[in-house]
Amino acid sequence: PALTRALESVREGAESMPEGQLLAQIDGQWGDGWRDRIDLEDRPFAAASIGQVHRGTLIDPPGGFDRVAVKIQYPGVADSIESDLSNLSMLVRATGLAPPGLFLDNVIRVGRDELRVECDYARELENQRRFRDLVASDEGLAADRFVVPRVVDGLSTDRILVTEYVRGGTVDRVMDMDQNERNRIGRAVMRLTMLELFVWRFMQTDPNWGNFLYDVRTRTTYLIDFGAAREYDEDFVRGYLNIVVANANRDEKALIDESIRMGFLTGDESNVMMEAHKMSGFCLGE
Repeated sequence: PALTRALESVREGAESMPEGQLLAQIDGQWGDGWRDRIDLEDRPFAAASIGQVHRGTLIDPPGGFDRVAVKIQYPGVADSIESDLSNLSMLVRATGLAPPGLFLDNVIRVGRDELRVECDYARELENQRRFRDLVASDEGLAADRFVVPRVVDGLSTDRILVTEYVRGGTVDRVMDMDQNERNRIGRAVMRLTMLELFVWRFMQTDPNWGNFLYDVRTRTTYLIDFGAAREYDEDFVRGYLNIVVANANRDEKALIDESIRMGFLTGDESNVMMEAHKMSGFCLGE
């Protein structure tokens, strides 16, 4: 419970922008006259990884809904990625914080690529639209009331994302529900994961509890935040499945060989890193 509370505090505890900074960001993205299109609440009701989320009401709604969630990116985030990661790299090297065998340059490179993608809200909008269609097309997920909110094209930009507002708390609160409901949610999440990786080959790669909103009244689960969604080719999925099978069978040689072939390992890692890779895989394989 203590760890859960700590993680929840981190998830929800980001500082909000001062009003002047917020309005400058909105004016820069929406231009003059935006107040004629949306009634936006001054204070955010939630934090995002690189921004904050406000409730709003559309003045002239497109049909079907008028309450929206408006995710506004912190100013300058996209421009500071390179310098921030360079400073982090220097700090880690200077202090010796990186464990032996960690290829820091690769870690920084991947982090840089992921953050750049997260900053592109126009891309996230398309990801969310695509996920909405995929989830709605699956009879099992539809029956389990898994839903992706609609997007609002007219007000969304590279730095502001506007979507249908939905009610719900983080899905970890389902632990207080009866066992049948917990089992239903667990099976649906597992089905979603298998579809994303092995059927759609398009996955939401940031599956923290804050991205699954559970509405106790309707027992609906809403999926949000698709900034980290990415597509995988058939070769990757096939190789990943080989790794899953190797882990389930506790086949160390097959696990290491396939991990090197796919680039998860180089083969030059220390014995400690190799052992950690093996044991984390075997743990998941169980």
